[in-house]
Amino acid sequence: MIRASVAIVGGGVSGVFTAHYLVELGLRDIVVIEKNYLGSGSTFRCATGIRASFTSREHVELMKYSVDEWLRLSNIYGFNYLRGGYVWLLSNEEELERFKQYVSFQNKHGIPTRIIDPPTIKELVPPIREEEVYAGVHDPLAGKADPFKAVLNTAYRLMEKGVRFYTRTRALRLLVSRDKVYGIETNRGVVVADNIVLATGYGTKELLKTINIKIPLENIPHHALITEAFKEAFKPLLVDWATASYIVQTFYGGFLMGTDIPEKPDTPLINRLRFLYKITRVWTRYFPWLSNVNILRYWTGYYVNTPDHHPILGPIEEYENLYIAAGFSGHGFMIAPATGTAIAHWIIDGKPYPEIAGNLKLERYRKGRLVKELAVFG
Repeated sequence: MIRASVAIVGGGVSGVFTAHYLVELGLRDIVVIEKNYLGSGSTFRCATGIRASFTSREHVELMKYSVDEWLRLSNIYGFNYLRGGYVWLLSNEEELERFKQYVSFQNKHGIPTRIIDPPTIKELVPPIREEEVYAGVHDPLAGKADPFKAVLNTAYRLMEKGVRFYTRTRALRLLVSRDKVYGIETNRGVVVADNIVLATGYGTKELLKTINIKIPLENIPHHALITEAFKEAFKPLLVDWATASYIVQTFYGGFLMGTDIPEKPDTPLINRLRFLYKITRVWTRYFPWLSNVNILRYWTGYYVNTPDHHPILGPIEEYENLYIAAGFSGHGFMIAPATGTAIAHWIIDGKPYPEIAGNLKLERYRKGRLVKELAVFG
């Protein structure tokens, strides 16, 4: 039997960063359990982007906090982080008018996004064919981080401070006594803890079923590829709004690309030729030279979506010591510092910080208080 003050289920960036913030608040008796290896779920499949340019107050405030924390954490743990910006590529007047509204909202909340013309896009992204772009939006605060070192460097340092990590340890069900979840049954025995955090992606839904709690999560397959490495071509992460496609050059030189293709929820993770056709067609239009670049790897992963595309954070009403961090709808990596901070403060102080995280509890679905987000891609 394993005992701890806090047991975190899920060894991705949300779980690892939650452990970090608990340690910063003075708690060391922490266990993190992971069914596979650290980062093996959505974290190591992500697009690496980090931005606060969203369209809900909840997303904007939590992401602003995260943007600042990413810089601090990268200095503490020595992983790559760069504020290279985001550039949203727009194709017509209708898209431009929509983004003018988004930019106005973001500017009112302290995000310095701006509408830019094709020549300015060319300055930010020198290799692009500017004649293919109608207009764009630039977010200078946005950037990218190395997900591999962000998780592993943090975990190794936390181990030195006494945090215990158990990989290849699958949570099977939650153990309940009255109004308290006192433990987790795993394939390697029982973990008993005063507080339990579920940061397990879609697995959160399956674990909550074991105590008759329903949570509105869907697994939506998404596809990505990476090319061979080249010298730096551009710093920003680019999003083609019309096709829901992105491209970013990683710290190691490869071009990481992804795009939406129609998929039903919970479809098995299968590579699709139509993804390769679409993604190459989109980005060779802007960068014809990409047609000569070799693809090294192609993978699929899940966006764990909620009905309003916002995460479910915090305690649930039925159990006083059970906390959730799930349903990030493709943005779990970038918001991870705010997630970890909020959950840690809920556990230590009984209330979240940043305070606005309290709007994202599971009960909002029961009370019909969904939060609207319009810029959900990228």
